[in-house]
Amino acid sequence: MKLVFRKNDQEEITVIQSFDGDERNFVYTDMIKVLLKDGELETPAIEGDFTAEEKRSINNMVSEINKVTKETLDISVGG
Repeated sequence: MKLVFRKNDQEEITVIQSFDGDERNFVYTDMIKVLLKDGELETPAIEGDFTAEEKRSINNMVSEINKVTKETLDISVGG
């Protein structure tokens, strides 16, 4: 699953989840299911006029989610 972050002309940010190009509204429970099944999120798509700091923050958030997921899954399987 890939998270897609979009900023419109009014500076409103929306988050969409993309499954092989099929876009849906973001749902936390869907993200958790994907993390438990696949172990990580894909690199996010960032669309619109985001600042460099906003882009860095989004990428860091996804990296941290993936890191914590991996650590948690490793512990749960005894690895």
